[in-house]
Amino acid sequence: MAETKSLYVMISRTDTGVGKLIRRLSRYPYNHVSLSLDPTFKTWVSFARYVQNVPLYGGFIVEPAERFLAKGERIDVRIFRLDIPEEQHSRLERLFSMASQADGELLYNTFDVLAAAVGGRFAVPNAYTCLGFACAVLELPFTTIKEMDEHLAPHLCYEGDLGKLVTDSGHRNDRYFTRIGFARATWLTVRHLAKLSGRALRPSFPDTVGQIHS
Repeated sequence: MAETKSLYVMISRTDTGVGKLIRRLSRYPYNHVSLSLDPTFKTWVSFARYVQNVPLYGGFIVEPAERFLAKGERIDVRIFRLDIPEEQHSRLERLFSMASQADGELLYNTFDVLAAAVGGRFAVPNAYTCLGFACAVLELPFTTIKEMDEHLAPHLCYEGDLGKLVTDSGHRNDRYFTRIGFARATWLTVRHLAKLSGRALRPSFPDTVGQIHS
């Protein structure tokens, strides 16, 4: 029998304005999806905002537990463990490493979030939402976090407060906690949306994440 390793999928209820809006629109208690190859659950990867006070400027992020736990509030999560072939696990290690070094190249797909609010989708090469990225990795066509939750339910390995599972990942200087002034935040947001628009108009733009299964 071929050896397997674990891929972890976490859905969470995050305490941000965008997170609350997503939960209100979806009428579902969870709004964020993260992935990890770390059995200690201290570090995750996802697509989200880069810094706390600029919600529309984001992309691929390495997401230490402190992002969830910094306010000291209860963070409800559901974590699923998937056994995957060792070769696929190695590919994901390479992808996550490459993506973490490609700062600014893998964008948060703001357009897809807006489209999802009216029941649609808006694909952009090398741009994902947290759910879209998880779908690309899992090769499953979920349109909502609820669908993902229901599909992965047999693989549930933890449900409850993340703070009771992980107390400290050792990443207290995560850039997420850096506060950016209004003028720079506006500039970064406009530049992000312009870059996203440019890619949307170029359907032949190479999709790095989409190539992981080839």
